[in-house]
Amino acid sequence: MAELASEFWKLLRAFERSAALAPESARARLTAQARYSSERLASSLQKAGLRVVSFDGAQFEVNLPAVAVNAEDIPSGETTVVERTLEPAVVADNGIILTGKVFVAVSKHED
Repeated sequence: MAELASEFWKLLRAFERSAALAPESARARLTAQARYSSERLASSLQKAGLRVVSFDGAQFEVNLPAVAVNAEDIPSGETTVVERTLEPAVVADNGIILTGKVFVAVSKHED
């Protein structure tokens, strides 16, 4: 079920990106469909004691239940943030069911 939830989440993100490119007349309907499907996913997972977690914008840390696919591109010692969640983690109350995959970037420090 966790793998199916992750795949459905990825499909929803692709659908949302496509909806953003749709003609204005169809965009609201497509966005509403994506929102409804996302809520149905969350509801179905909740019944099974699971939830999907994405990490966009979070600071990337060792204890984050995700693997950085581009970690080797980041200089050692740099503070990193998740630029984009590629695959969400699937989490249960008692632990991680499926580890996510993320794309990280060097954190931009504001002075």
